[in-house]
Amino acid sequence: MLLRERFQVTRPLEEMELALVRASVTDAGLVNPIEEGVVRTALSLARLYKVRHEGRDVGVGAALTPFREEVSRRLGPVLLGRTAPTRELLAPHLRDLKERTLRTRDELVKRFETRLPADAIHREIRHKALVLVSGGGGGTGYVYVGVMALLDEFGLKPALLVGTSIGAVLSLFRSRMTRFDLTEIVNIVRGLSWRKLFRVISTENRYGLPAALRLFLRAGIGRYFNAASETGELAGAGVKLSELPIPTLITVSGIRRGMLPRPIEAYERLLTLTPRSFLEPLAAARALQGSMGALAEFFTRPEIMVKLHLGADEETREFDALDAAGFSSALPGIIHYDVLRDDLRMRGLLDQLMEDRGILRLVDGGLVDNVPAKAAWKAVHKGHIGTRNAFILALNGFAPKLTTPLWLPLERFAELTVAENRPYAHLFKDFKKTLSPLELVPSVEMLSRAVEMGRRQLTDDLPFLSRVMAPLPPL
Repeated sequence: MLLRERFQVTRPLEEMELALVRASVTDAGLVNPIEEGVVRTALSLARLYKVRHEGRDVGVGAALTPFREEVSRRLGPVLLGRTAPTRELLAPHLRDLKERTLRTRDELVKRFETRLPADAIHREIRHKALVLVSGGGGGTGYVYVGVMALLDEFGLKPALLVGTSIGAVLSLFRSRMTRFDLTEIVNIVRGLSWRKLFRVISTENRYGLPAALRLFLRAGIGRYFNAASETGELAGAGVKLSELPIPTLITVSGIRRGMLPRPIEAYERLLTLTPRSFLEPLAAARALQGSMGALAEFFTRPEIMVKLHLGADEETREFDALDAAGFSSALPGIIHYDVLRDDLRMRGLLDQLMEDRGILRLVDGGLVDNVPAKAAWKAVHKGHIGTRNAFILALNGFAPKLTTPLWLPLERFAELTVAENRPYAHLFKDFKKTLSPLELVPSVEMLSRAVEMGRRQLTDDLPFLSRVMAPLPPL
């Protein structure tokens, strides 16, 4: 079965579970813990189609078709109706649902006993993995740090990270720590500066599109990833995407050959912008508005670009993690990132990728996929993290905000790429309060504000998140 068809089958069952949990958080009398466990176990079993064991997948979906159809027929109208679920409507199904679920599960275990241990099936039904998707948007993305800190405090650790632009950079920092350390993030930001990260210099462009500012990501944060700094502080190969403790995917846009809207040299002269300009936010925002016409050419003509999710396949898993995040952050005409150092391995990977995909240059992933929840869903269901039982939390710091009219046109352009991703997230969080997109290198004080903004805006969702992520009780 194609992934698209699988989504159509499993998503309604997921929606039923989410509706039950949300209603249970609001109405403590809807179901008791045992009853909730029965209903959620039934829904989890119904959407089972592959179980991973010892590195291989065993398909079990066909054996569950009658049970899946029965569960959908009985619980769908109750949990996905126009009104909130009530105990009166749910109670008639609770009486025999446990027996029916246990019988179906035990039959499944017996049927596949020579290929799957019972524990593998039970684990896939009862345990849910957290997938964290972080969108782009420059300084708006620092609210994600507050989200990461809050999730960790509640014991919610991501099994997969997917990011774009600033979301990619912050995902890298989360991926290198099995336990989130806010103090380390603060210390990293304290050590950053505009002079260290950005320079106004004209250089060769090999894989990236030229722009007003050159991003030296390795000079700024390379030491945290054992990477060679472009100013020469450290030597040695950088961490690959495949080597990160938490699996991480990074979105990058590839411009198709022969389809660049303007001559390549025009992007370096698209606007006059220096790091000093960012000290005057209003002036910088107006200067950036002058480049929106060029950005609009990318947002409104998706056919000129290839969508890449580095780390999602064998071809890109060996990419240098910092290079992946650097290209994901390279906004056309504004920020340029490139691999110009003497790194034959990475250049070989880039040359091959661009040849195979017919790509001229690599640029910001937000142009094609600013909050890549769909890519996260595909990765889960292709077996990237073993389990298919996952909860996708998507964070969107660059959501349209009427309170920031200077950025509204660009936010609306970005929303064109976000819309198709919304159905694939189980919780899609649009942040209404963030730092300015221009706060790319915030002070410690500004970072602390962003952390508090992120924590505050996710707090109301924590009862739901904690409940939906808790392991189901054994039946």
